[in-house]
Amino acid sequence: GGLLQSFDAFVCERVLPELKRRLAACGALPNEHEPVRFWYQRPPTLRLQPGPSTRFVRAHADADYGHQHGELNFWMPLTCQSRTKTTIWLESEAGAGDYSPLDIAVGQCAMFHGTSRRHHVPANPTSSTRTSIDFRVGVEGYFDPGWSMKGTRADHSRREARL
Repeated sequence: GGLLQSFDAFVCERVLPELKRRLAACGALPNEHEPVRFWYQRPPTLRLQPGPSTRFVRAHADADYGHQHGELNFWMPLTCQSRTKTTIWLESEAGAGDYSPLDIAVGQCAMFHGTSRRHHVPANPTSSTRTSIDFRVGVEGYFDPGWSMKGTRADHSRREARL
């Protein structure tokens, strides 16, 4: 299989079961055993940030770009932070303004609520390119796959999965 088939397997076999378990544990789902539909962004977004550069991603919440509150963000670094001296920075909670770097290793995947928590990426001061992939997952009961914010267009395709 190719890259997208590997991505599908990662999402359906690792990400969604863990997300479902966490949602049931916090009471957002009735239980872990009832089927739930998810919509995941496919393909994921590949982010390349060459350096050295003064360019950066400004602080924003994904709601600014028409994303729904029923979506969760997943972010995976593909280059080591020690090599590029930069990573994504997140608020601890919506509106806190207390940004801190997301310190995860290559091979790990972080989940956060990017619709409400502002996040940004500082400039890359090194000669290495910062590379990451990210994607969003919508959860049945919290996400409307047919909705679009007025004045925006859906720029991510999605695939439905039922677990």
